[in-house]
Amino acid sequence: MTETSNPNIIDSLNHPLAQPIRKLLTRSGRQELNKILIDDEENILEALKAGVKIESIYFAGENRLSENFKQQIPKSIPIHEVATRTSKKLFENDKLSRVFAIAQTPKSIGLEALKSISKDIVVLEDLSISGNIGNITRTSLALGVGGILLLNMDPIDLYDRRLIRASRGYLFSVPMITASTKDFLDYCKKNNETLLVMDMNAEKTVDEISSMPQRLLIAFGSEKDGCSPEVERAANLKVRIPISDKVESLNVSASAGITLFNRVEFNQN
Repeated sequence: MTETSNPNIIDSLNHPLAQPIRKLLTRSGRQELNKILIDDEENILEALKAGVKIESIYFAGENRLSENFKQQIPKSIPIHEVATRTSKKLFENDKLSRVFAIAQTPKSIGLEALKSISKDIVVLEDLSISGNIGNITRTSLALGVGGILLLNMDPIDLYDRRLIRASRGYLFSVPMITASTKDFLDYCKKNNETLLVMDMNAEKTVDEISSMPQRLLIAFGSEKDGCSPEVERAANLKVRIPISDKVESLNVSASAGITLFNRVEFNQN
């Protein structure tokens, strides 16, 4: 039997189930449908555990779903096969996904959510590299951080499939908040928040924050430029990571890991 003669398979770009998949590979499509695409079994399972509404699951060609995966997903979620050649056409220049799901976009979280979080918040300003954001998300979850605030990121881009993969699906398990730098600084001033930034010239070293009893909003910018002048001026706490003068700077995800490790006792109590 050929691919095109099997009625139970998505074997053409004209198949009605193929159109949403193609749309969700674009930013505008995710915005229009208010849905996202999640690659790989482990990421789908993380989304399910976090309460994300999975609408349907797909596998391509010979890439069958594992028995362990099938046992963990609700039987009410429909599973569809995509013909191998159709899958290649669907994803074109995007990374080919052999197992993926379509899910409803998680509800956006605003700055007011900070009032209900007692643990530290990681603030990422103008970070654009999915790998860095993903690594910091995984580290934040591992070390007990209360949430992540992404400044100047459109909520639509928060669930880009590259970022989901980079976080290993853990971004569904950490409160992810988006806001502008201006709104964030207004919130900090109004609510007397303790804002910490990294400063290579600071007197305090990062180990000194381990004994601080209050919640911190810990801000990181790009490795090249750091946080914006506005955030640096607003910070009421600055610390540095002592490093060899042979190295100019650390990658932002490495800096975050070192800093957050010094707050483990606060965040995991």
